[in-house]
Amino acid sequence: MCTSVTMTTKDQTVLLARTMDFAVILDAEPTFIPRKKLFFANDKNDDRKNDYAFVGMARQMDNGEFVFADGLNEKGLSCAALYFSGYADYNSQDSNKKYSLAPHDVVPFLLSTCSTIEDATRTMENAQVDNTALDFLGIVLPLHWVITDTTGKSIVVEYTEQTLHIYENSIGVMTNSPDYKWHTTNLRNYIGLQPDQKTEVHLKDMVMKPFGEGAGAFGLPGDFTPPSRFVRAVFLKNCLQDIQSELDGITSLFHVLANVDIPKGVVKTTQAYDYTQYTSVMVNSTLNYYYKTYNNQRIRCIQLDNEDFDATSGKIWSNGDAEDILYRNRK
Repeated sequence: MCTSVTMTTKDQTVLLARTMDFAVILDAEPTFIPRKKLFFANDKNDDRKNDYAFVGMARQMDNGEFVFADGLNEKGLSCAALYFSGYADYNSQDSNKKYSLAPHDVVPFLLSTCSTIEDATRTMENAQVDNTALDFLGIVLPLHWVITDTTGKSIVVEYTEQTLHIYENSIGVMTNSPDYKWHTTNLRNYIGLQPDQKTEVHLKDMVMKPFGEGAGAFGLPGDFTPPSRFVRAVFLKNCLQDIQSELDGITSLFHVLANVDIPKGVVKTTQAYDYTQYTSVMVNSTLNYYYKTYNNQRIRCIQLDNEDFDATSGKIWSNGDAEDILYRNRK
């Protein structure tokens, strides 16, 4: 369970935001990977390391490897993986592809090798995504991906019935299952939603007035299912006003995603509770990575441009170590 939103502000700042909602505790931390430090064995003849430096939320495994759920690279390309349960069906049988990737390696591989949406599209068209399990979960992760670059272009990448689908993310919102086309069709059920206040209605001799402000959004779904979160995020995003700059954008996106934020305890799975473990906003235009966690709601920022892209080692920011730049900018 996750929600993502893309946005371009009036000054042409591009942002990709997401919530990470999951029942298993991921212990994800902001992690910086310099150039040529992350190794991929993506086919028999092409063992390569990352061309581009990037930052994102990752869990470091016992063997030292990293699992990234999202990230932003030095070229301003951002990517986020979202759960796609019941629908993800990878092209594991297509052995003629140039690259062979586990589902959980798609995010770091795209960040390592791509600078534009066009690059990412070509890479995915030439990739075989295998049914490779993630060891610490013991399952093949059913995922789809949202990718955005500095132009503001955004795509959704999905595999269903072992077929690759790449959709232009013109709406700028994605959640989980069903697929992107289903979600966009479902929006037609909510065309009556509006930010304007409802007026009074006369029924014979009775005058009926709204109980208060906000009646134009009556019928907006409030549950935590992916279809409802999709509709809610689309409505809120498209009602935003005065989004001029990066600061306006990140402030607004954190507010929008607060409306799909899942408190621990309200979504119970068979063994645990799904909840929003962190929320991040990646700024493609300025290479800033903002985030907050479930237990620390301060918005912190990693400035990728401040890092040495050719450093000899990476960096992990423990909880609270990143600069509280949002509040510094407000002073």
